[in-house]
Amino acid sequence: MIVSHDHRFIFVKTRKTAGTSIEVVLSGLAGADAIVTPVQPPEPGHEPRNWRRVFNPVPELWDRYRRQEPSLEARPASATLVDLRRRWAFRNHLPASLIRARLGGKAWDQYYTFCFERNPWDKVVSWFFYTTRNEPDPPPFERWALQAALPSDWNRYTLGGRPAVDFVGRFESLDDDLRRAMRHVGLLSIPDLPQAKGARRDPRAETPITGAVDARIREVFAREIEHFGYSRPAALA
Repeated sequence: MIVSHDHRFIFVKTRKTAGTSIEVVLSGLAGADAIVTPVQPPEPGHEPRNWRRVFNPVPELWDRYRRQEPSLEARPASATLVDLRRRWAFRNHLPASLIRARLGGKAWDQYYTFCFERNPWDKVVSWFFYTTRNEPDPPPFERWALQAALPSDWNRYTLGGRPAVDFVGRFESLDDDLRRAMRHVGLLSIPDLPQAKGARRDPRAETPITGAVDARIREVFAREIEHFGYSRPAALA
C-alpha cells in the first residue's frame, strides 16, 4: 500500500492485479514523506519508507468489538497488539479498514483512494500459478480450486459491504485506469508499468473450469460479480 501526502492519494493493494508493478511506479512519485510498505522480494525502483511507527490501536479494537467488522480480516485483537509492539503501522495488502484506523479518518476522507480489481475467473487461474509456482509437482487445478482459499479481496476495499475507495480500476484496463487515477491527483504523466513479481505460467498446465470449479468461483466472488458485473471470460468457457 502507498499513502502519498504530496499528492494526497492512498493506494489499497489487492492480489493478482499488478499491485507490485503499480507500487514501483507510485513509489517514485509519492514523495519522501510517503508511506510505502515493503514487498517481497524487493523490486528495483521500489523504496519502502515511513511504514514503521507507533499507532493508536484503540479505533480498530473498538470497531472490532462494536461491529465485528469483517473487513478487519477477522484478525484477533492480539494481532493488532503484535503490530503495535513491532511498530508495523502499515504493511503490504493492509485493508482499507485498518488503513483508515491507523492513518486517521480525516486523511482517509480527504485523500483520493483507489485500488484495482480483476475478473474472478482469471484471478483464480493467476492465483493458482502464483501459489504453486515453487511446487515441483503442483496439484491438479480442479482439486486445488475446490480446496484452496481463493483470493477474494472484497473485504480489503469495502466497509459495511460497500466499496470504501473513491475508484476501483480494472485489471483489464490497467494502464488507462491507473493514468485516470493519477490525473485525478494532478499527475498527468507517469512512467510505464514494469512487470514486477510476474510468475510465468507453465503452458503445459491445464486449468479446466469445470462445473464444480465454476460454482465455487461464483460463490466465493458473488459480491464482486454482482457489484462489477463480471462474467466468465470466453477464453475460459
